[in-house]
Amino acid sequence: MIVGDLLQDQNPWWRDGAIRRARGYPIRRELQPKILARISRLDDRRAVLLLGPRQVGKTVLLLQTADDLLDAGWPPQNLTYFDFSDDRLPKEGVSAREVVEVEPIGLDPEHPRAFLLDEIHLAPGWDRWLKQAVDHRVGKIVATDSAASLLRVGSRESGQGRWDEIFLESLNLRELAALRGEPGETREELFRRIPNLTQLYLSIGGFPEHALSIDLPEVRRRLRSDIAERAVFRDLTGRGVDVQRVKDLLVYLIQDSGAELKVEARAGDLRADARSVRDWIGLLLDTLLVVSLDRFARHAAASLRSRPRIYAIDPGLIMAFALAPPQDPRLEAQGVEAAVYRHLREVAREQEWELSYFRQDDDLEIDFVLDRAGDLTGIEVTSSSRVRPDKVRRVQKAGAALGAKRLILVYNGALEETVGGVRAVTLSELLLNPLSILGEGS
Repeated sequence: MIVGDLLQDQNPWWRDGAIRRARGYPIRRELQPKILARISRLDDRRAVLLLGPRQVGKTVLLLQTADDLLDAGWPPQNLTYFDFSDDRLPKEGVSAREVVEVEPIGLDPEHPRAFLLDEIHLAPGWDRWLKQAVDHRVGKIVATDSAASLLRVGSRESGQGRWDEIFLESLNLRELAALRGEPGETREELFRRIPNLTQLYLSIGGFPEHALSIDLPEVRRRLRSDIAERAVFRDLTGRGVDVQRVKDLLVYLIQDSGAELKVEARAGDLRADARSVRDWIGLLLDTLLVVSLDRFARHAAASLRSRPRIYAIDPGLIMAFALAPPQDPRLEAQGVEAAVYRHLREVAREQEWELSYFRQDDDLEIDFVLDRAGDLTGIEVTSSSRVRPDKVRRVQKAGAALGAKRLILVYNGALEETVGGVRAVTLSELLLNPLSILGEGS
């Protein structure tokens, strides 16, 4: 039976409880303890859906979780990992039920089972099965996938109260520092050894596979081929869309990261009708390679009528698809803004805060608005290495129109200062300590 054979191969701890599959990856993502805690909390029956773009480290996180559970004394035969994208599976795939029904020799009936299920969308009828599995308490379940289409309306309705959605993004700057650091090295020592670490992060981004590379052209080439192209051609082939034009649209969106979405203009570029372009944008948002940001509005109806901004999810993608040289000021500005948004949305998601951008007329703009139940913080981003008085004045004026309680200017300099009520913080400090900075004065 192919499922049984694959399970034996993918779960070597069934035959030898001392085997660990993630020993080559000793550094844990910041999210990993949260996943581990959810599995260990036996009174919580809900499953976890771990979502993130391709190559962001979901599989490694699952294998590290398996190692940590085994190290903590979880019975080896009660722990099942399965990869539904395994090339050895039949074309029609296998169901999650088939995987769960396999009981290895030595299973401990007095202890719960844990199931770590990779790329679950490839399992036919996964959402109906997961609903039933949670209801019947088959065990602790963590499932991963690379597509936000898992969260379509039907799946959301089935999942209410049955599973939680957790997003794993590319590495943040703290995680890159942890990977680049040497044993026992403090963060201050690391930045003395690699003083340009923040700029390196803007250049290569946070996809773990490339985090230790120093060959920037090769990183960019592999980002184009291994992540973006696979996400389009592999995930969208067979979806009844013009895959080549969808890929072209992805390139447009990444190259124009941070701009307001103009569907009609993109439709003209692609020689397609606007309705198709809207559908394609939805598919690209599902790949989690680009993310939208709504315009701030005091009323929901106004927000629906406005154009969102579209960002690359990682600054490395901007550099990978750029036509301009890396030193181009506009390209640098896009990378800085994308990096800040990546860190802001992680904090906002954890704290359940709202993020948007502010624009009034043509001269009043703020890149990000953090809304804590009506308590507004305006966050403007610049790639400049100094705090310019004219920039401060524009932030003050836009902040007054917004009604922001706090104003923050993130710049690519070295010192923190407050000018005219605008708090200027360095890019490195914001990326390393976003919650600390955003929480101050609240």
